[in-house]
Amino acid sequence: MIFSCSLESKLELVKPARLEVGDTIAFCAPSGFLDSSRMSLAKKRLIEKGFHIVYDDSLFRNWGYLAGKDNIRANELMRYFEDKSIKAIFPGTGGYGATRILSLLEYNIINNNPKIFIGFSDITALHVAFNGLSKLVTFHTPNPMYGLGSDKGLEPISELYFWSLLMNSEDEYEIPFDIYGDSLKVKTLVEGVSSGILVGGNLSLICSAMGSKYEISTDNSILFIEDVGESPYRVDRYLQELKLAGKFKSVRGVVIGRFSRRSSEVPDKPTDFTMEEVFKQYFSKSEFPVIYNFPSGHGAKNISLPLGILVEINTDTQVFRLLESAVIN
Repeated sequence: MIFSCSLESKLELVKPARLEVGDTIAFCAPSGFLDSSRMSLAKKRLIEKGFHIVYDDSLFRNWGYLAGKDNIRANELMRYFEDKSIKAIFPGTGGYGATRILSLLEYNIINNNPKIFIGFSDITALHVAFNGLSKLVTFHTPNPMYGLGSDKGLEPISELYFWSLLMNSEDEYEIPFDIYGDSLKVKTLVEGVSSGILVGGNLSLICSAMGSKYEISTDNSILFIEDVGESPYRVDRYLQELKLAGKFKSVRGVVIGRFSRRSSEVPDKPTDFTMEEVFKQYFSKSEFPVIYNFPSGHGAKNISLPLGILVEINTDTQVFRLLESAVIN
């Protein structure tokens, strides 16, 4: 089935100013605790690119599996949004903990102080809340600890798209389906051409906020999902939760990113569904385009995506592209 549509009315989200050499970036820890050696390496690389880096003396605190108690992590984040000298906020990593601070944040303040906010995995909870309640465009990207702070740094293509997205106010930003070659080519599950507001992130984190005021809005959207260490039956459960909540009824397209299997000594049964079979069960009869194995999510090949921006899926030209800039001059 070939489906084609366009989105005439945009959701008016606030865009942050583009990142420029000389700007100040704040490191923070709203989720799991941070590795000081990786963060130091990320800081070094960012300074070499011409940025100033700031962070609290308590950045490397930990409380159980968290980077400090909830109020400390929330206050740190709010302090950086209120600080006029800060241009961008880079959470060090995901892990767990972002959902615990959602009720402690001031969304009007975030709306009135738009800044570049990046990250992925557990940071999805903040992306969804900021998109919905602060009307802020945010960025699903590699983070300092895994990417900027890894031994070899960001994977070359991921690095190119990361800086292009954050520093370029032009509209041109497109990702060919074969950007990593035929062996890792994006697959088409349902053909079509469609545009919508890009929303989403980590699938399990999207589901963790369902039933609350922080839950994702998928109206007129291109829904992006990815996850790591999950088995097909668990992905099935997450998708069913979204389906029962009506979250697929008004989407205009679905971008399925990287999904890796859980590591387990007990293999799946030969009769179990594969991950791709689960996705086909949910989306193969959709009246909107659906693409699979998109190079974004957990893993070195993690292409940055802006959340809250009008984008297009085109399976005819085999390209995913932005229809507007994610940042302003």
